[in-house]
This record gives sequence, C-alpha cells and structure tokens, in this order.
Amino acid sequence: TLIKGTITRLDAASGKVGIKHEAIANLKMPPMTMVFQVADPALMEGFKVGDAVSFHAESPAGKLTVTKLQKQ
Repeated sequence: TLIKGTITRLDAASGKVGIKHEAIANLKMPPMTMVFQVADPALMEGFKVGDAVSFHAESPAGKLTVTKLQKQ
C-alpha cells in the first residue's frame, strides 16, 4: 500500500528524504512529518521539496526506510 505525502526535505548526499505523510498502517505510525532513509538514493532523482508523492516505507533493523517513491 502506498502512502500519500509531501516532500519537505531532500538530502541526496546522506540518502535522506523528509516527508509530511498520512498514517502509515504497516508501521503503526500516525500522520506526521519525519525524515526517512532512502533504500537507493536514485529514488530521489527528479523530486523537489513541495512535490506530492506516494511512497512505501519499511523498518528493516529499526531504520525507517523508503523503498518506493513516485510522484502523485
């Protein structure tokens, strides 16, 4: 299931993306703005702050990680 959100921060150098997102059921997380690791920095190419996105996040080894990112 893809979650809707808005990019608030992009940091390609450290492989992190900030997203203001709706509730994430698989992570039992309420709506909030937070920074995620990105599984592959190439996922961030072509995005800018303010973009509406759909994404999937998982928590391997306790690190919140975006594994899929696409424009809405």
